[in-house]
Amino acid sequence: MITERVSETLINEDLEARQSRWGSLMSELEDEWDVESDDGNDDGKFAAAPGRSLNGMGGMTNGGISSLGHSSDNDGNIEKNGMAVFSVGTAPSSWTPAPSRIGAALGRMRVTPPAAAAPASAHPFQFQPSHPSPMDGNNNNKPFSFPSWSTASAVTGGVGSHRGSGSVSVVSLSRGPSSTLSVHSNNNNNGSGSAAEGAPTLRDWIVSHGRSDAVIKRDDRENSVKSQPVIGNYERRKYLETSVQILHSLVGKIIGGYSGASKTDGGEEVYAHPNFITIDNIIVRKHTLVGGEEVSADFVASGDSIFYNDGQVDDNINKKYLAMDALGRLAYQVFVRGEGPDISKFSKGHGKDTMDSLSNALVLHGENKNRNDAKNNAIDLVDEENEIMGMLRKNVRTITSEQFNQQSSGIIPAMLEALVPFPLCRLVSDLLDDDDETSMFGRSERSFSYFSDVLADLKQMVDDPEEFLHNSNPDRWKLVFGKKLYGRDGDTKKFMDAADRVATTRDDPIFNGLNGLAGRRKEVIMVSGHSGSGKSRLVRLGGALLEKNGWRFLRCKFDRVARPEPLSIIAYAFDEYFGSFASCPTHGTHPSPFPSDSESCICAEAQEIRQRLESIICPEGLAILAKHIPSLRLVAKNVPLLSKIMEVNEAIIHTLFGQLMQVLSSKRTPILFFIDDLQWVDPLSLALLTELVKGAHPDLILEPSLRDCERASEEDVNVMFVGSYRCNEVDDDHPLARVLKKFDSDSSVNLTNISLSGFTVDTLNEMLSESLRMPVRRVRSLSEMVMQKTDGQPLHVIEFVQALTMDNLLTHSFVRGWEWDADSIDICPITDSVAELFALKLRRLPRDIVVGLQIVSIFGSQIDQNVLAFVADYDGEDSVDITEAIRVATREGLVERASSLVSFAHDMIQKATIDSIGKEDLVVLLRKLAAAFIRNASAVGQLDSVLYVVVDLINRIGCDATPSPKQRALFAELNSRAASKAIKVPDFAGAAKYAENGITFLHEGCWEAQYSLSLSLYETAVLSHFSSLSGDRDVLTKRINAVFEHAKDFSDLFKTHCVWIKLLSMKDLTKAIAESLHALERLGEPLDLTHIDSHKSRDELIKRRDQFAGDRKKKFLSSNRLSDENKARVMKIYSSLIVYYHQQKSFLGSYIGCQMIKMSMDHGHCEHSVFGAAAFACSLVNILDDIDEGSDWGGTALSLMNMYDKEVLMPSIHGSLYGIVFIWKEPIQATLEPLARGIRLSYATGNVEFAMVNTIYYSARSFNCGKNIRVLTTEVEALARQHRNNFGSDASSDTPVYSPLLQFYLTPLYNVLRVLAGENDDQSPTSEEEETSFPLDRVKLVNNDDILKVAVKTDQLACFHTILSYETAKAFMCRDMEKARKCTDLYFDKFATKDLRLMYTAIYNVFYEGLVSFYFTRLTGEENCRTRAENAYTQMREWSFRSDWNFENKLLLIEAELYYTLNNYDKASICYEASIKSAREHKFIHEEAIANELAGNFFYETGHFLKAESFYAHSIKCFKKWGGFAVARRVESIVLKRFGADSWQLCPIDYAASSTISSKENLSKKRQSRS
Repeated sequence: MITERVSETLINEDLEARQSRWGSLMSELEDEWDVESDDGNDDGKFAAAPGRSLNGMGGMTNGGISSLGHSSDNDGNIEKNGMAVFSVGTAPSSWTPAPSRIGAALGRMRVTPPAAAAPASAHPFQFQPSHPSPMDGNNNNKPFSFPSWSTASAVTGGVGSHRGSGSVSVVSLSRGPSSTLSVHSNNNNNGSGSAAEGAPTLRDWIVSHGRSDAVIKRDDRENSVKSQPVIGNYERRKYLETSVQILHSLVGKIIGGYSGASKTDGGEEVYAHPNFITIDNIIVRKHTLVGGEEVSADFVASGDSIFYNDGQVDDNINKKYLAMDALGRLAYQVFVRGEGPDISKFSKGHGKDTMDSLSNALVLHGENKNRNDAKNNAIDLVDEENEIMGMLRKNVRTITSEQFNQQSSGIIPAMLEALVPFPLCRLVSDLLDDDDETSMFGRSERSFSYFSDVLADLKQMVDDPEEFLHNSNPDRWKLVFGKKLYGRDGDTKKFMDAADRVATTRDDPIFNGLNGLAGRRKEVIMVSGHSGSGKSRLVRLGGALLEKNGWRFLRCKFDRVARPEPLSIIAYAFDEYFGSFASCPTHGTHPSPFPSDSESCICAEAQEIRQRLESIICPEGLAILAKHIPSLRLVAKNVPLLSKIMEVNEAIIHTLFGQLMQVLSSKRTPILFFIDDLQWVDPLSLALLTELVKGAHPDLILEPSLRDCERASEEDVNVMFVGSYRCNEVDDDHPLARVLKKFDSDSSVNLTNISLSGFTVDTLNEMLSESLRMPVRRVRSLSEMVMQKTDGQPLHVIEFVQALTMDNLLTHSFVRGWEWDADSIDICPITDSVAELFALKLRRLPRDIVVGLQIVSIFGSQIDQNVLAFVADYDGEDSVDITEAIRVATREGLVERASSLVSFAHDMIQKATIDSIGKEDLVVLLRKLAAAFIRNASAVGQLDSVLYVVVDLINRIGCDATPSPKQRALFAELNSRAASKAIKVPDFAGAAKYAENGITFLHEGCWEAQYSLSLSLYETAVLSHFSSLSGDRDVLTKRINAVFEHAKDFSDLFKTHCVWIKLLSMKDLTKAIAESLHALERLGEPLDLTHIDSHKSRDELIKRRDQFAGDRKKKFLSSNRLSDENKARVMKIYSSLIVYYHQQKSFLGSYIGCQMIKMSMDHGHCEHSVFGAAAFACSLVNILDDIDEGSDWGGTALSLMNMYDKEVLMPSIHGSLYGIVFIWKEPIQATLEPLARGIRLSYATGNVEFAMVNTIYYSARSFNCGKNIRVLTTEVEALARQHRNNFGSDASSDTPVYSPLLQFYLTPLYNVLRVLAGENDDQSPTSEEEETSFPLDRVKLVNNDDILKVAVKTDQLACFHTILSYETAKAFMCRDMEKARKCTDLYFDKFATKDLRLMYTAIYNVFYEGLVSFYFTRLTGEENCRTRAENAYTQMREWSFRSDWNFENKLLLIEAELYYTLNNYDKASICYEASIKSAREHKFIHEEAIANELAGNFFYETGHFLKAESFYAHSIKCFKKWGGFAVARRVESIVLKRFGADSWQLCPIDYAASSTISSKENLSKKRQSRS
């Protein structure tokens, strides 16, 4: 049809052909169609619906169709002669309707073909332009008449298919007598407003926004500006921003069409025909959003006339470039708004010839179908172009300003003259390829090659108009990299997800409930990467975001130069936080009478923290913390100054720091704890961090005063730990790697690993684009060069680019922005690391400033200026001003200052600074600094406060650079002092380091010339390596041998020999005993024990007991002190032998105890006499069964201990007295705290030997008194870890040294606890699938039966007795009666029938002996069982006279079983109930549970089912409360089997109100039937 050929004809034919064809087309159309009004008036005239508009392009009246152009008055008359008047814009005198104009006017009509033909009616059309437009060169408004009317292309989709808001109208033509041309509105804006109001043409939109005031003042073209309103600078900026939004939307339509199409076959497809990319064929739409309005662009018409069909054009490259050219012309018109010359006046032929070639170059639908060869050639050309362009892009070169102006062909200057910002000028220039340097493909290297780049440029302008559009940032000449993280979206998400889990945990009650069941997981993030990869930046920016949400951000950083003060790095994180309260008016030096809002907030926070400190941490704990965190005193009130530091071990330090975490953290204020550069972490700090992650230590390691305070629950601690480390400096053998491996396998820790690498080219391009405020495509060449030089490492990139600016290879123009010399950059050498760039930067500074920074760098990444004050005159009059150097470096961004603390901005700067010092110069400088410290600090008596700093400088000088014997001796002495100070912390690892460094300063003949100093250093090294968690056993053995070789006499060798004996005792008690006896020989006090047996030992005990019976013990206390040092050494060896024999054959230990009493009486007492008295008390109880005299001697030992340093003696005394003696008269629960204190003091003083003893008793007594199984399990794990860390590897092999404590005492108990708790049904601590923190790598055997066999074989009688007690209890509670009987038989055979009885565990052997024997007596009637049961009853009855608390409930339960066996049911019932009541009152919950179960059995067997059911229920309740869930389940199964599921409704009976139950009690038939 003719209407279908209109668009094709108008577009494909040249101008002359269009003019010749126009008349014939209109004539044919007039013959084919008739026109009728909508109102039914068939008068042969066109009519339109009243008040409607055509696609928003003009008004509408009853008289006819108004303007189809960009603007019109609303008269819209239809001439009386039938000629329709269409306003389609302006036209020159020789105006010809071009497709772009006709398409704008008629292409918006939806032409509907008629149903049937009808006679035509002639109505010639007259097109009349509307008011003048500044976009047209000629303003002559002449109507253009046609002999017949025409329409634009048939639009298949219609205007109504356009997406977006706004009103559109449809023109329908019908044929025949009833034919009509009517205008219908398709309103996509919910009917609000007319089409003209919703979607003006782009031309209308430009005109309506006027011109800038500045342009009007300088413009002398009065006739072109009168019709436009004047706008100010703000309106002009908003106009340009909106224009960019329109163009961005339009580009999407050009390459995406209306179908959402995108790139195909890896290329870029252009869908819009260039002829339609004009301001008249574009409409502007407004979209109302929540935050305001959004503007978009759309084509007036759509369909085949606007968009290409597949296969329409073979030359995709030309099609794309022609579309870019058309878009550039349109953008020029939009931006200059008629203020510049016509675009055709510029170079490169943007005029009629170009447009003609444009039309001829495009092959449209229906023509030139036979171009397959040309099409293939075009495809090949595309591939070849892409390949070559990729090669050329790598060698892009920038141009000078003069070249730029020459190549701009006047477009950019003209646009700048019209006050268009340079970024928009550059955009238009690159779209039009306004460059004389064209490539082989017809476009210059800097021009656009892809529409995706155009979109990217426009998107940056839309997102950040100030930087990328207006170029108005006053600091744009500065190279600023901002705070944005580039290419880290995924890593940031991981970080924030972990933080969300912490926040969710504290806010979600459902999550809290589930989390409580599963066990709360600690959040740990580890960020790894190479130096300069942005690890710290990622965490700092993430922390800044969390701080805004109420988090507290604590941070610390380890240093390449090890910090000398133990735990000073971690303490700094807290010290910095508490130091922030110095500005609070209540704490500040000069309080303000009118505090600001920020100060008030600080004070409120300080008050809250103070209250939590005082409620959670006791004064003694605060005093210990304040020693490490001085600023803590700014918040906490009345922190005591400890004149004598209480016993402080690592466990206490860990717990106090954990409590401090609880103080600072809450559900409302979580903590982000950031530890930077963990590759340099020291062992002491790593151990603290590990414990902080796992949680607080169990209560046993705390002082009572530290436990009595209110404890914040673990659920209230909301902490996310974040660490960073250099992956290339942490291998599998690094301590940090081992810790991370444990975290990864720990079910209570949620470890998130974030690995950072360098930038990709795209990410680097994005960063440089935003930093230089240039489009991404423009900086792509620079990005590729920078990537080649830096490998994309962020810090390296930043420093390299900054170096380019300093070398004037990257410069800034206030008009054109940043420019660079590509050739010079290309030949820049590649630096091995960023440190080289920092070195170059340092070399540009004045020499004095560099020297000052070098001095600061010597102390590491950060240093307190108060410390630097001691070395201000390090070089006399030639000293540089260090303070001035810091000030200049701060201005240059090399260092940062926070209060008195000076820190390098990055550790690589510190490294570059210290590396800039020559090796020889460094030694000289270190020596001057050390001398200044010693001189100035000693003068004011503060050498001890900077001792670690001084020793660190000394040790870096090294012995090789210290030839002076006097200096070497001084340096060795200072190291010895530092080692002794570290032991007191205690920091045994640090002490070992200082001792080893001190040894290096000793010369070869030191043992002759410096004997005392050498002996002191070697003895300290031996003690430190032995006591250190990370002690080197090879070095320890080497140092011991050196002392053995060079000691002048045994008195000098004695301390080392004692350590050697302790080391042997951990592996082989027999060798340890032999060495001890050998030591006595060398001391001149040999001890022959070959003739001593149990009878002689007993006789000696009786003799000494009778000698000091009653008040005669006072003589022992009033005797003189021992003055003979040799005798004192003998007493020390005696003390060790007692411990060893106690573990093996205790009667020999008792004999040695008697010898200690005798020596103390003959020669005077010493501190070892205290242990002798305690051992004598134990022997009286264990061997003579004389509990009264034993208790008296225990009191004597405690009185004597008060005469000496009791903190040193407590480990040995408490283990003996509270583990063996006092349990017979004092409540067993009261013995736990003294034993726990013995453990703490043992580790604090490095006394591992008595740490074992106290641990054995503490764990056994905790089990005996019924401590909660879960709590006890946690304590056993903690004790095992603490003890495990004191064992390294054997010097002679790679296998670990196995501790008897772990193997023979803690492992068996751990097995039993897990079985009772139901965690494991076998006897191994864990299966392969289970996780445990128990150190199984330090035990050879994990099964209790195997351990028992080895204990018997190796004569470990104490161990055998202890394991037997645990196994008997477990077997009885699990009702494995055969195994219980076997255990009691072993006890009876090995111990009960012997002269020697280890009564410290006999209480429980006798208790279960009685219960098991009565059971089998009733079951089998064996007389032997009856006899043993009655003997157990008699023994328990005797013990109960001394302590009702410990023995009453046990005696009553055995007595109940006795009456049950004797069929005396009334008395049995009374005893069962009395036993239960006594157990409950005396806090033995596990024995209360046992008594309830046995009572249930008794009542069930005697037919009292109701009572039985109640006792079973109470037994289950007690077992669960105790933590014995496996036992509770067993009892539950009995109840279900005997009574059914409905029995659980019964409640436990009230024992106080219960009465004796008669065997003749009447029972309900229902209960009887259940039997």
